Amino acid sequence: MTGLGYTLIHLTDTHLKHPGELLFGALDTWERTAEALRTAGRYRPDAVVVTGDVADCGRDIYADAAGMFARAGRELGCPVIVLPGNHDGPGTRAWTGEVFTGSRTAQGPGPGNDVHFVGGLRLITLDSDDPGQPAGRLTGEQLHWLDTVLADPAPDGTVLALHHPPVDSLLPQLAGRGLARPAELAGVLAGTDVRAVLCGHYHHALSGRLGGVPVWAGPAVSYGQDLFAPPETVQGLDSSWLSVIRLGEGSFSAVPVPLQRAQAVVFSRPTAHLKAAVSTDATAHANSSPHPGVIPAAATTATNGFTHPLPEPARAPGHPSRQQPLLPVFQGEPLAAQL
Repeated sequence: MTGLGYTLIHLTDTHLKHPGELLFGALDTWERTAEALRTAGRYRPDAVVVTGDVADCGRDIYADAAGMFARAGRELGCPVIVLPGNHDGPGTRAWTGEVFTGSRTAQGPGPGNDVHFVGGLRLITLDSDDPGQPAGRLTGEQLHWLDTVLADPAPDGTVLALHHPPVDSLLPQLAGRGLARPAELAGVLAGTDVRAVLCGHYHHALSGRLGGVPVWAGPAVSYGQDLFAPPETVQGLDSSWLSVIRLGEGSFSAVPVPLQRAQAVVFSRPTAHLKAAVSTDATAHANSSPHPGVIPAAATTATNGFTHPLPEPARAPGHPSRQQPLLPVFQGEPLAAQL
C-alpha cells in the first residue's frame, strides 16, 4: 500500500495442466503463469488476485500451483489470493484443505468464499461455479453471507472477486455463460463500500458496471479469445495477459498488460527529451504571446508533434473557458494487443 492507494495484480484462467503437458498441445501455461508472476514485480503490488480456472479440466495440480504462488508471494512481499473457477470444480478440496487460504481472515459458506485484508482494503472471494451448468451462480446462502459481511464497511473499502462476470461478453458464442441473475448480486452491493468487482472466465478484457460498481473481467494468462471468430466458432489465440488494478481515493483503473512483446517497435523516444521539448516550446510561445503566460493552442499542437489543430472545447453558455494543461504523451515501451 502507498499513500496514494492500492495496486493489485489480477491474473485469471491460468489453466494449468500436469507439469510437462501443454494446453492444446501448444501452450506451456506453467511458464506463462510464472512469467505473469515475475512481471507482477514491476508494479510493486499490494496483492495478487487469481480469479479462477487455476487448473484445466480439474487437473490435480493444486499442490504444485500453491507452491508456485507461495514462492511468488514471498518474493513479491504480498499475499496471492486465489479463488476457484468452473474448471476447478473437481479440485475444490484444495480450498477445503486450506491450500490457498493463507491470508484468509474469515470464511463463508463452502470453499472459496473468503475474506482477506490487505492493509485497510478488504478482498472478498466468491465461488461462482454452478457444476454442470454453463452459467455461474451465487446461492442464497452465499448472498446472505456477503450481505452480512458488507454490513460493516472496511477502512479502505472492498474489492469483490469471483470467476463468472456479472456482465455479458461481446461474443454471442459466450451468451449465457456469465453470472446468472446478476441483479441479485447488484442488490447486495448497492449502498455498500464495494469499489470494484474482478472476474475472468471470458478470456478477453471487458469493463462494465453492476449498478454503480465497476466490473473488470480480465484477459487470461493462458490464451485469448478471438473476437473476430465466426459466430459458429469459439477460437483461442496465442496470447497471455495480466491486469494492473489501481485503487486511489475515489478512483478505479484497470490496465490489461500483454506478456508477449509486440513483433516490432515502431518508435522509441526518451521521455526526458519530450518533457524538455514541451517545457522549451511552451516557454517560447508564452513569451511571444500577446497575452504573456498563455500558450496558444497552435503551440501545444506543435509541441506534441501533431499536425492537426486541437478542436476548441464546447462549453455551456455563461461558463468561461479555462486553459487546460496539455499532458505529454508517453512514448516509451509500447503495449500491443494480439486481438
